[in-house]
Amino acid sequence: MIRVFIADDEAPARERLKELLEDIAAEVPTTLAGEAKNGLEVVERLPQSGAQVLLLDIQMPGMGGLEVARHLAL
Repeated sequence: MIRVFIADDEAPARERLKELLEDIAAEVPTTLAGEAKNGLEVVERLPQSGAQVLLLDIQMPGMGGLEVARHLAL
């Protein structure tokens, strides 16, 4: 089972990603490890989530996805 973390500032986009994960569950079993609505939440929550995959929005207010990726790469 793949642990997935979803990060997007728009709630409908997060919901749609969860629906898509449900749609492929038979072929690719996943579980939701967490979600965040901005980059700061990602940096705070992701490390303890145990996530193996991060679905990350690039354009978010405050700290965008590329900046988040730079922080996580350290």
